[in-house]
Amino acid sequence: RAVEASTLQQERLQAIAEKRKRQTEIENKRRQLEDDRRQLQHLKSKALRERWLLEGAPSSTSEEDEAMKKQMQEDEVKTKELEETIQRLERELEALENSSSATSTKENLAEVVAPAKEEKAENIPNVQKVATLSSLFPAEKKVSSSPMKVVQGTDMMKAAMYSVEITVEKDRVTGETKVLSSTTLLPQNHCVQGIKVYEDELK
Repeated sequence: RAVEASTLQQERLQAIAEKRKRQTEIENKRRQLEDDRRQLQHLKSKALRERWLLEGAPSSTSEEDEAMKKQMQEDEVKTKELEETIQRLERELEALENSSSATSTKENLAEVVAPAKEEKAENIPNVQKVATLSSLFPAEKKVSSSPMKVVQGTDMMKAAMYSVEITVEKDRVTGETKVLSSTTLLPQNHCVQGIKVYEDELK
C-alpha cells in the first residue's frame, strides 16, 4: 500500500512539473507571437507608405527609386517570413495548449484515483469484519406470526389439555337433569361420544 501511495505521489508531481513546463512554453510562444504580429503590422504599414511615396513622387531620381524599390523588396521578404513564422507559432501554441489540457486531465484523474484506492483499501477490513460477524451470528429462523401455531406444538399446551366425563340422569316426570358423577380423564383415554374436551381457556 505504501508503494502504491509513493508511486501515485511521484506521478502527481511529474504531472505538475510537466504542466508548469508546458505553461512556460505557452507563455513564451504567445509573447513571441505577439511580437511577430506587431512587427508584421509595422512592415505592412511601411510598405504601404513607401509605395504611396514612390507613386506620388514623379520628380524623384532614378537612384532614389531604385533604393526604395530595393527596400520594399526586402520588406516583402521579411513580411513573408514573418507570416510563415506566425503560422508556425500558432500551430505550436495550439499543440502545447492541447498537451497542457491532456496533462491537466491526467493530473485530475490521478487525484481522483488516489483517494478511491485509499478508500477501497480502508473498506476491506470492514468487509472482513462483516463477514466474520455473519459467520458468528447466523440468520435467525423465521417464527410464525400466528400465536396458535406457536402454542399448539409445545409441551405446555399438551399438558393443559384434559377431558371430563359427566354422568347425568334426567327425571322424566319433573324434566330436571341430575349430575350423578364427573371424572377427569387424560386426553388419550377419553371417548368421543358423550365427552366434551376443554382446552386452556377455550371451549
